[in-house]
Amino acid sequence: MSTFVDFKDLKTRVKIEQTIAWLGLQMRQHGEQYRGPCPACKQGGDRALAINSGKESYYCFSQKKGGDVIALVAHLRGVTQKDAAAYLDQQFGNSAQSHGDAVHSSRNSSPSPPAQQGRELKPLDYLVFNEAVEGLGLSEATCKAWGAGYAPKGIMRGRLAIPIHDRGGTLLAYCGRSVKGESPTLIFPNGFDPHSVIFAAERVQPGQLCLVRDPLDVLTAYEQGVENVVAFLTDDISAQQLEMLAALMDEKKCDSVELY
Repeated sequence: MSTFVDFKDLKTRVKIEQTIAWLGLQMRQHGEQYRGPCPACKQGGDRALAINSGKESYYCFSQKKGGDVIALVAHLRGVTQKDAAAYLDQQFGNSAQSHGDAVHSSRNSSPSPPAQQGRELKPLDYLVFNEAVEGLGLSEATCKAWGAGYAPKGIMRGRLAIPIHDRGGTLLAYCGRSVKGESPTLIFPNGFDPHSVIFAAERVQPGQLCLVRDPLDVLTAYEQGVENVVAFLTDDISAQQLEMLAALMDEKKCDSVELY
């Protein structure tokens, strides 16, 4: 990433709260402070990472270091601050944009919940439909309906990039699904916790729910006219994920679930 990014301008436009959902962080809010586990360190307990929206800063108790929003992204994604700034600039609008939206956002004195913070994450606009995707059993219409497609560049390069949303429909990240049997089958951006999301939960309607093993299975089921299909994003299924599924079924009034 060689694009020049003005760090000072970036930190004016992008508030640290906005990155919580984008980075897939599972945090509890107490006033201006958010606390949760650090997905980069994977140690220090469930309060190892602290984010302070008032001070626009973070601190990792595990590594005993902290900094601003750029340093946070660098820490969680394992990249340089220059690359972290480029990621933020790409996802939250580039320096050429006017500052009107950023100023409006900064004046909102009521911070929105973490699930709302990722609304500025932009869909990838370079995904394409090609023979590799068609070979997975998907049509161009299905890919368009789901916002999925082959990624010719970026961290999902050479894979089927599938958007991941939270239950409210906020775009959180993309997963990269192998198209030619590559290993691992699914890849995710650094900092995103695949255990924290049920894929396609935002599309669930009342009635019977189907649980499959892979996001691709959800899309191929849709291809065949079958909806109300969800998937976990991990091979191992934790008790927390099962609780999430039960909560989803209760919220959406799903009377039963079938496993495939």
